[in-house]
Amino acid sequence: MTKWIIVSDNHTEQGILFDVINHHENIDVAIHLGDSEFAYDDSELSHFYRVKGNTDFYPEFPNEETIEKDGVKAFYTHGHLYNVNRTRMQLAEQAKALGCQFAFYGHTHVAKHENIGNVHVINPGSISQSRSNVEETYAELLIDEHSNTAVLNFYNREHKVIESETFEI
Repeated sequence: MTKWIIVSDNHTEQGILFDVINHHENIDVAIHLGDSEFAYDDSELSHFYRVKGNTDFYPEFPNEETIEKDGVKAFYTHGHLYNVNRTRMQLAEQAKALGCQFAFYGHTHVAKHENIGNVHVINPGSISQSRSNVEETYAELLIDEHSNTAVLNFYNREHKVIESETFEI
């Protein structure tokens, strides 16, 4: 079982990223999807693989990346360069072209999971500024590589699961 933590859009709020990391044990992969507005080498981002959001201005941030852990490959980006407010199709197509089963994005501040062309497209929501009728969230993805199943948990700021979904990968 591999544990992924996915966070996005804390928009200058300090302490919340440490809080998320400190709440979870045995994290295999932690990803921040941009719009922290912190410097790239800020200690609060040090636990995370990270990409550049549309409000991040340090050149060290890459626009997009891929990561592979235990045979599971994910593409991740903030999303603003992929027009995610309108559609996630371009994002899913890029992930598929890179051989990824997952595509992670932020930007919209709305927690969401979609299966587009057999790519699991996941937005963890915003940890600091939700733009939906759901409170602020982040995501935990538990992947069982042996059974090819995953559990996606959306957590609130109090680290309580507010939505959970199990699916095949």
